[in-house]
Amino acid sequence: MKGKKGVSLLIGAAFLLGSLSMAATSYGESVLDKIERTGKITIGHREGAIPFGFYDKKGNWGGFSMDVGKRLAEELEKEFNKPIKYIAKPVNPKTRIPLVANRTIDIVMGSTTITLARDKVIDFSIPFFVTGTRLLVPKGSPIKDFPDLAGKRVGVARGASANIKGLRNAINEGLINPPCEIVLFDDHTKGFLALKQGKTHAHFTDASLLAGLKQKAPNPDNWEIVGRLLTYEPYGFIIVENDSDWRDFVNAFMIHLIKSGEFNRIYEKWMGPEGEVPIPMSEEFKTFLKVQSFPE
Repeated sequence: MKGKKGVSLLIGAAFLLGSLSMAATSYGESVLDKIERTGKITIGHREGAIPFGFYDKKGNWGGFSMDVGKRLAEELEKEFNKPIKYIAKPVNPKTRIPLVANRTIDIVMGSTTITLARDKVIDFSIPFFVTGTRLLVPKGSPIKDFPDLAGKRVGVARGASANIKGLRNAINEGLINPPCEIVLFDDHTKGFLALKQGKTHAHFTDASLLAGLKQKAPNPDNWEIVGRLLTYEPYGFIIVENDSDWRDFVNAFMIHLIKSGEFNRIYEKWMGPEGEVPIPMSEEFKTFLKVQSFPE
């Protein structure tokens, strides 16, 4: 019996050591090394964040951030001189940060606002887009700006902490008095559906995403985007914390994409005059991109 017990203990110890070794391998190597070792990159993308990641009328999953993600996979192939499989995984505002933090996903390329609070648990790429938060309401709604939300029901995506914080700050500062009721949804498409059904009076998020929801609605003219820009929302790609090799590679890739003019071509495809959601690239935004493009 003692012999069997000793063998069992040895097997258990060996299993535990093996598990710890696997965990160390998983978390001890850079994402860049992991991609080279496995020959694949797993990228998180949104499904209802038009035009960054969404399904079109034919059921095809695509968008601005997905095109950039495919280009990132191609650059990794050049870096390692071998095929790299691009795996797209759906994320939403609630799951996007945890899935990178636990390394289920190598990077999230979507429409995530860079904030100091988020930067405590994950890292970001350089900013690639700038917007601000506004309101989507039915056309003719008495809601024209944030003070008009007093006593109303406002939809917000669950996990969109920057949006929720901005709205709560507006309440605390007396801009919305009496306070509105914040109604949380898993994503913006579900929030927009509730607005259509009259369950909420407005939907609150980044103006670029509201433009996408409006543009893709069956009757776009039935909806209006109103209100001042309540918050400043710079977008970045989500990267695991404390992995400078991976962050540097992603940033260098983005800088070269901007300098080569390819960033502008992808932008025009999705947000140009003939794109899914026309969002003209202002001179200020062009200057912003130049500032991000560090010299070689």
